[in-house]
Amino acid sequence: MRSLCAFFLLLISSPQVWAGVTPQDLFSAINERLSYMEDVALFKAQKHLPIENIERENLVLDKAKMSAFKQGLDPDSIEGFFEAQISVAKAIQFRYRADLLFEPSVEKEKNLQNEVRPRLLELGDQIIKKISMYLKNHDSIEPLLFSEFDASISIKYVTASEKKQLFEALRKVKRLSD
Repeated sequence: MRSLCAFFLLLISSPQVWAGVTPQDLFSAINERLSYMEDVALFKAQKHLPIENIERENLVLDKAKMSAFKQGLDPDSIEGFFEAQISVAKAIQFRYRADLLFEPSVEKEKNLQNEVRPRLLELGDQIIKKISMYLKNHDSIEPLLFSEFDASISIKYVTASEKKQLFEALRKVKRLSD
């Protein structure tokens, strides 16, 4: 009896194990990844580096495509989503950097190489895994989830049109044909 009660307690206490990834899990991870863009912008501003770094963007896209393939996702469809994330990330950096011209930050920048980029790569992998897990249990990301996505992306510098673009790119991610 005691082990049966423990089993039911475990079942009730960890619904995500049984239900899979929720849209909120996925959307929160996307928001968290975007939340690091102010750190990226501050580092680049203080080191006098350009925001756009095509070589780095290509590396991120290549890693995302490899990770997607390993997770059973179509690499081309994930590329479109990561391109949209990169575009939004650059927009955040440009807007934040513009604000820094009039209100300089008193914060010390986080180390881009040792601190921020490893976390961004980790979050990118988590997002890909969450997309894969979600799509295993659902055919697609339905349009009616946009209001939840919109509410989940809470970064100050992300516009409504960027949220729509990012969501539409997310909706185009597909699993590999079985």
